[in-house]
Amino acid sequence: MTKQIFQKEINLITKEIELLSKLDSINSYLQQYNWIFLHPYSQGMDIGILQRLSTEAENPKEEILHFFAKKFLDLRNTIHFIDGFYSKRPFLKEYSSSIEESVILCIQKDFNGAINVLLPVIEGTLRKYLVSKQGIEKEQEINISKLLSVFELMTIDYVDLQKKYLKRRYHSLVTINKYFDTNQEKQILKKHKEYFELWIKQLKNYLQNNLYLNTKHNTVVTDSFNRHLIFHALNQDIEYSFSNYLRLFNCINFLSWAIGAGDETCSILSELDEEDMKSKWADYFNILIISEALTETKNNIYKNPIVSFKKYLDPKYLKILENPEKLVRSAIELNQFLKAK
Repeated sequence: MTKQIFQKEINLITKEIELLSKLDSINSYLQQYNWIFLHPYSQGMDIGILQRLSTEAENPKEEILHFFAKKFLDLRNTIHFIDGFYSKRPFLKEYSSSIEESVILCIQKDFNGAINVLLPVIEGTLRKYLVSKQGIEKEQEINISKLLSVFELMTIDYVDLQKKYLKRRYHSLVTINKYFDTNQEKQILKKHKEYFELWIKQLKNYLQNNLYLNTKHNTVVTDSFNRHLIFHALNQDIEYSFSNYLRLFNCINFLSWAIGAGDETCSILSELDEEDMKSKWADYFNILIISEALTETKNNIYKNPIVSFKKYLDPKYLKILENPEKLVRSAIELNQFLKAK
């Protein structure tokens, strides 16, 4: 009986690993355009869409941006991430107000501010995790390679939790001393470790080879959107864009999942009341209305043109947006008329 149950456990996690392995080709495709990866909150249909893009896209960079932008600008989804996941996660929840501020700045198309508010959240969260596991002496840790060792600690936490879940699922077998033998348990947990590491390597690779790449010691830099270049002002041509903001936001999604996956107190579902989400959505959408109305005004000020978000929005929201946007535009035009007088 135990052998059958053992094989069932092995088969279940093996199927997950096989599915995840197929994502490597998609992630490799995304990374050609300096996009990151699908994070574990992604749904099955997301995989299908990106698979089609990888073979059919005529303008890959723009079509990839369109995919991630549409997901982000479904503001209900973004609110669920912030209030339903991030604000509940250890280490990350301390930055939930900064994350929300960055999202508001992004919706307002103030991408420079949005990026500079969000960028320290990734490093800060990793550092807090490291300090909690290895002691206060790591609080001032600035060596990125040491900081990235946090993913090994996350893997240990994930495997330990899977071991606890395994014994809980087969409590009756533990009680009658017919639980998996030591070797069987090790094989099952080894599979779980492989599964988690397949996911986590995507985030680690991006941080190590793109965002946190030390440009001082690397002559070949394929991605100019880089922490070292930004913080030390080594490059005046940093692209503070919507696409680069979405890359950072994707990292936060990934961190939220990785922390929650190894913590028993974290739900796999969004912990947000639907009515609370609707109330906040109305406020977010008001900001989006004003942001769209101000696009032309900002284009008069900024050197780099700002594009409308409308092409990324669900058509059902365009009608809701139309009249309020006209009113804001009218107020701007009236103000300009009065100033001219």
